[in-house]
Amino acid sequence: MNAKFIGTSKERFHYHNTLLSLAISLKDKNITIDLRNDSYVCGLLNSVDGYMNLSLGKSIYCDPQGNEYSFENLFIQGRNIRYIHIPESVSIISAIKQELGRHRKQIPKEKPTVSRKVKKAQKQHMETVALLHPKTPTPGTSQ
Repeated sequence: MNAKFIGTSKERFHYHNTLLSLAISLKDKNITIDLRNDSYVCGLLNSVDGYMNLSLGKSIYCDPQGNEYSFENLFIQGRNIRYIHIPESVSIISAIKQELGRHRKQIPKEKPTVSRKVKKAQKQHMETVALLHPKTPTPGTSQ
C-alpha cells in the first residue's frame, strides 16, 4: 500500500502531527482497544481514517459487566477510544517512520535554476556586505 494519505486538510494535519500514523501502521493486525466506557474490543483492524475512527473485522466486544459479543464488522468512533494496545511484535518507532516515509514527497535531484533577478539580488547583497565589512589585514601579514 504505497498510496498517499487522502483526506481533508484537518485529517492530513492529524496524520502528520499526532500518533494517527501509528494506528494506521497497525492495519491488518489483531489489536485490543480500551473504550471510554470501561469496555474493550479485540479484533482485526481493517481501516483507520483521519479522525482515528476504526473499523474492525471478526471482533469481540466485552462490556464492563464482562459479557462478550461477537461481531463480523465493528466501527468505533475515535472519540470513544481511550487506549490502543500495540502488539509486542510491532516496533513503535520503526512503524511510525515507515508509515510517514511512505508519504514523504520526492525531493528533486536537480538544483533549481536561479533566475536572473535572484542572481542580481545576490550580487547586490554581496556588494553591500563587502561595503559594510571592509577587509581588514590579518595580524602578521603586510599590505
